[in-house]
Amino acid sequence: MDEEKDAGNGRSNGMAYRETEGESIQEAVRVEELPWEKQMSVMRTMFPFVSAKAALQEKHFTKGYACSCRIFAMENREEWASMKQYLEAALEEYQRSYEEAGTLESVANLLWALCVGYASSVDEENAGNAREEYTGSCYETGMLLMGILRESKEYAALAEYYFALQYFIGMVGNKVGVEFNRTVGVELMKALVILGNPYAVSFVEECELIG
Repeated sequence: MDEEKDAGNGRSNGMAYRETEGESIQEAVRVEELPWEKQMSVMRTMFPFVSAKAALQEKHFTKGYACSCRIFAMENREEWASMKQYLEAALEEYQRSYEEAGTLESVANLLWALCVGYASSVDEENAGNAREEYTGSCYETGMLLMGILRESKEYAALAEYYFALQYFIGMVGNKVGVEFNRTVGVELMKALVILGNPYAVSFVEECELIG
């Protein structure tokens, strides 16, 4: 899933929806119940990150991208325990790449890292006001990154996908509840599929294979 034009993986942009498809998408979130290889397959589809030839010429982006690839190449849960250190390294490198070279792909991958980090922290002991503050901070940062991507032709579709995904994983600054936000995320994802968003198409098709 290196560049936006490859994100759809040759899949059709048109899909006919059934009532059960929303349930399939909901079930895909519970990836911990799947075999490890399937978990990683869902994660790679659910959290796309990007690259481009020009960006890979920049040293900090290249280091960050290597960390991103390493995370989704982890072979078991024990190895996954070290994921956070790679994620933090990726965040630092992507931020430096954007600040020093203005690589747009770094903005996309900062958004990726933010969402992966948030989704991975959901079950940690971080409740009450602390959790709300963390969610609000992630939401604000994510919206800022999406705003930058929305201005680009290359990654506008990726920004739209992550806008839906943030509801899906509960990374939104409201107090209406996880299940309600997830339902909103499902409906947004379904709408993006109808509009031909390649990232949403890939994710929904992955969910259907599970469901």
